[in-house]
Amino acid sequence: MGNMKRVLIVNPFGLGDCLFLSPVFRALKEQARVERITLLVGSRTSELFENHPFVDEVIAIDRDWLRSQSQWGMLRFLAGMIGKLGKEKFDTLIDVSMSREYAFFAKFFLGIPKRVGFDYHSRGIFLTDRLPLSEGYRDKHVIEYYRDLLKPLGFEASTREPEIFLSQTEMDHVQSLLSEAGIHAGEPFTVLVPGGGESWGKDARFKRWPATYFGELLTRLKKELPSEKIVILGSGRESELSKGLAGDLSAFQVVNWLGMRTLRESLAVLSQAALVFTNDGGLCHAARAFHRPLVAVFGPVDPLVYGPYPESENALVVRRTDLACQPCYRSFRYNSSCSTIECLNDLLPEKVAGMIQERKFVTCSKNSL
Repeated sequence: MGNMKRVLIVNPFGLGDCLFLSPVFRALKEQARVERITLLVGSRTSELFENHPFVDEVIAIDRDWLRSQSQWGMLRFLAGMIGKLGKEKFDTLIDVSMSREYAFFAKFFLGIPKRVGFDYHSRGIFLTDRLPLSEGYRDKHVIEYYRDLLKPLGFEASTREPEIFLSQTEMDHVQSLLSEAGIHAGEPFTVLVPGGGESWGKDARFKRWPATYFGELLTRLKKELPSEKIVILGSGRESELSKGLAGDLSAFQVVNWLGMRTLRESLAVLSQAALVFTNDGGLCHAARAFHRPLVAVFGPVDPLVYGPYPESENALVVRRTDLACQPCYRSFRYNSSCSTIECLNDLLPEKVAGMIQERKFVTCSKNSL
């Protein structure tokens, strides 16, 4: 542990996966006293690490842009990236990508002596320390798997909490936006996230509870919600989801910001929410990081592995438990041929409302604000 000074961490996955690395960042800085952490991530998640006290540099790779490049353009990009990273003289690589290429370049082009990661389907051939992962993540949360990566480095993370850091300037800016939309400082409001993030691309529908179901659910719970004010958040690719919701939420004062706010603005809104309703996705985990009262609907993905973490009384996961096929997301694959998506489409709003009311979740969350 004492030899670590400059660490390169690779995580090309989505918002939730990047948040799951939070305990690793804190442990490296506070426990291992690492001088510099450089993070290599996808372009959609780089904003998450602005103002982050435990990450010194963020390098974003736009995979869509890379795919559009010619072979010569790709080689030129790689040469530039190797030159940039080579100057840092990293002594340790932590790679959660489960790909061969990052560790390959780390070994042969960057000369990083310590390379830690997961050996999934024998892809860890270029790692010095390989954690077996024959069937993907199972039986424990991803955060715990990421914390395990520190053991070959000689220590364990002392925390399990996902973390997000926002500046006061960002908070003030979003409060100004909320005030312009009719939600003034100190007024409670509910956030609705009807999408499922962008990590599943065109198959994101497999993670989405029908948007109209959310409308019916909130209407059923109207008298129990913190107020009649609702803010809808999500990415630009999910903006079509608001079409059906407009009528479903006619009894509420709705601020529809689907696809209209940056990631940092959306995070700041979430941090001030009195209550959050989401599907399984990155903003679900962001709400948990802010300790917001949260109702999350899960379908094909196992919440034991990918759910709000650590478990909390103010984070309620709603899902079906009577289907033999659920969860179907195993070894990083899901049943994309499923035509019914029973786990979500047959989970009716009245059933979910009953689960929430039985737990007295909304009432308890409201009283704890």
